[in-house]
Amino acid sequence: MRKFILLLLLSATLHLPLQAQRSDETAKLRIAASQYEIIGLLMQKHEYSQVVGEYRKILALNLDLESEKPLVQATWVIVDGLRQVGQYGLGIQIIDEALSGVRLSESKFFLMMAKGKVLKDQGKLQEAIEIFRKAQQFAPAATGVEK
Repeated sequence: MRKFILLLLLSATLHLPLQAQRSDETAKLRIAASQYEIIGLLMQKHEYSQVVGEYRKILALNLDLESEKPLVQATWVIVDGLRQVGQYGLGIQIIDEALSGVRLSESKFFLMMAKGKVLKDQGKLQEAIEIFRKAQQFAPAATGVEK
């Protein structure tokens, strides 16, 4: 979790060309980092039903394209935590919402891989196979923005 916060802050300081944009994106990344911590605490308290709502607050920030990789990494960690405690439906819900908001092929690839893992753990093997095949369409070699 700490790596995510550092990645968010580093992303904010390295990638934004204009001071006004940098300030705005830095503020968004700080909010995202605090939301991520809130989600972690909710999961520790086993208050899983609140996780999706808190995650949506991160998505609502509409982070810049340069901040997408840390967002996907954080999503992966959240979903993995939900998967480990058997909260498969919430994990799938978070992935689906994230997929609708990301623009990079690489991001879609990693989110689809996470979804496949959740489905596999649920015993939905055929669905997992289909998702893993769909993930291949977004393999990292094609890292352009999706149309």
